[in-house]
Amino acid sequence: MTITFPMINVTLRRLEVFLAVAEVESFSRAADKLDIAQPSVSAHIRSLEHQVGGAVFRRRRGSRPVLTDLGRSVRDHARELLAEADDLRADIVSLRTSAGTELVLSCQRSLANFVLKEPITRFALTHREIRLIVRIGKQEDVVEEVRDGIADIGCFLSNEEMRGVHSEVIGAQRLQIVAGASHPLVGRRKVKPGEVARYGFVGPPPGSLFGRAVQRLLKSAGINDIQVVAQATEYQFLRELVAAGVGLSCSPEKSVEADVASGLLSIIDLDAPDLVFQIRLISSQHRPRSAPMEEFSAYLRSCMPTL
Repeated sequence: MTITFPMINVTLRRLEVFLAVAEVESFSRAADKLDIAQPSVSAHIRSLEHQVGGAVFRRRRGSRPVLTDLGRSVRDHARELLAEADDLRADIVSLRTSAGTELVLSCQRSLANFVLKEPITRFALTHREIRLIVRIGKQEDVVEEVRDGIADIGCFLSNEEMRGVHSEVIGAQRLQIVAGASHPLVGRRKVKPGEVARYGFVGPPPGSLFGRAVQRLLKSAGINDIQVVAQATEYQFLRELVAAGVGLSCSPEKSVEADVASGLLSIIDLDAPDLVFQIRLISSQHRPRSAPMEEFSAYLRSCMPTL
């Protein structure tokens, strides 16, 4: 959602980040509170300052950020705007709950496009009494939309609990390290993690929750000091970079399945335990679960494959 002033467009998320910094007087603690990367907090504040035409914090290395006069004014207005936005969300949730026949699902792109594509389609076909709305985006989008009441339920890949939402593990997805057909590691058996670490990776954008989770998973398998040589937001372009030999990729098995079968990509035989992400279903902690939410959740539990 975007709040529009004369000549100023400020997102609610940007105001939330600003208020978090103002409240805890620290960029790093605000990042922990919001469960985002510190560079993302800094980027939000820089963008806000650009939009309002001045500094909202006085910042000196080693000192806590202090609100400027402009910052105090923005803080007061931000509190009012976010309170009004909360009221609007509550009204929307109330109206949608009373209708009882609509379900808004926010789903991480790699799950929606590959792992859950068929189950979601079957649910829509067999539950025509429920108006299904599917919103597809990054992991950050899924969590934010459920927290904000925009989505009834969310689904993403993660091995960690997410603060501020009810989280349930309903399945798992194996990840594979893949490379272009001519890569030096292709065709070798039991490649040691240390050898894989010598080569660059093509990954998600910097600071993304999924990208950071993938790096933690690779480190747990002994692939340390990962070099990210290129990044892409969409799998289709990431695939082209990997196939061309730009670097390796660690991607959900289902998303690379067709490209491996066609010979465009090859799986690296890693000498390590399987790389696995849990499939999590999330919902708000602050609103009752509707009948469509319960029905969809039960449906997904019943059709999730086991590893």
